[in-house]
Amino acid sequence: KIVIADFHADWCGPCRVLGPILERVTGALTSGSGGTFDLVTVDTDEQVELAKKYGVRALPTVIAFKGGEPVKQFVGAIPEPKVAEFLKSVTTGE
Repeated sequence: KIVIADFHADWCGPCRVLGPILERVTGALTSGSGGTFDLVTVDTDEQVELAKKYGVRALPTVIAFKGGEPVKQFVGAIPEPKVAEFLKSVTTGE
């Protein structure tokens, strides 16, 4: 299982755009044959230490974890097709 962590804040406009995209794409890929994803959201205003631990400096930051280890990430609100590419690349290891 792959965990996708969406580091965000309530005041972050691009975060509000990216959140629903992540929900749609992880849901579609999980229900299809693209892999199994758990999407978790991390409010960086509440989880300051966690954000520091993973070097989150800009929002939104999305980090993919496999076996509890970060394996890939992106920063910023990217279009839905790019989110799908990112998630597929995490499952294939490319």
